[in-house]
Amino acid sequence: MKPAFLHYKKLRPWLWRWHRRLGLAAALILILVTLTGIMLNHTSELELAKKSVQQNTLLAYYGIEAPTLHSFNVGEHWLSGYAYGQLYLDDALIGQYQGELVAAAFYQDQYWLACEQQLLVYSHQAELLDNITALYGLPVPIKKMGFCDQALCLSTGQRSFKFDAQKIAFMPVKTQAISWVSSTNLPEPITSRLYAQYIGQGLSFERVILDLHSGRIFGPLGVLLFDVAAVLFLFLFLFLFLFLFLFLFLSGFVLWYQQHQRKKDQAR
Repeated sequence: MKPAFLHYKKLRPWLWRWHRRLGLAAALILILVTLTGIMLNHTSELELAKKSVQQNTLLAYYGIEAPTLHSFNVGEHWLSGYAYGQLYLDDALIGQYQGELVAAAFYQDQYWLACEQQLLVYSHQAELLDNITALYGLPVPIKKMGFCDQALCLSTGQRSFKFDAQKIAFMPVKTQAISWVSSTNLPEPITSRLYAQYIGQGLSFERVILDLHSGRIFGPLGVLLFDVAAVLFLFLFLFLFLFLFLFLFLSGFVLWYQQHQRKKDQAR
């Protein structure tokens, strides 16, 4: 007696349903691999490596998000620092810094930037003039920077110091007389340009197309699925090649045999 599953009315709908699903999946994979393969073959002409992904959804899928941005108003400009140590004047990259960017100010026609472990001085043309560290007596870690009696002041959180730019010296002062510098929000146009620059360095369309071509964009299961599909397509190709070979062999033999028989009949 046949199992209930093998009955015609139950087996046929099940086979037909999975026949359509697997056929559609195979067709989609074949189309995807073909199109992405063509694009990768022309990556130079399409400039895929130079084009950066701007879509937030795709960037989030890859885990790429804009880092925390600390910004300070310095006269008519803004100094900003990313968490990865990139320093910008408005939207122009001007240098690198170490640790967290604590504060920035425009003082004596120069840009002064206080980081946890260093005090950076830039000219009005955004050229690095000095890098003052603990080797020069800088009290660290710097937690705040401000002004007192028209002089630059720093704080480690426990003590505050007035900076003597002529002697490169730091003298203790009382915190009550200090006006601390605080971060500000960047104008939206500058924020947008900085964000575009940042994400432009992270993910190219060439990487996305390559991940699509290999199935990596769908995770480990996607790679396994594409591997299985590749093996199946290989067997299908071998089967078609064998079929073509047998067809050529048999058709050639039949043509030869007919020609041979025709000559024999004419000889009689």
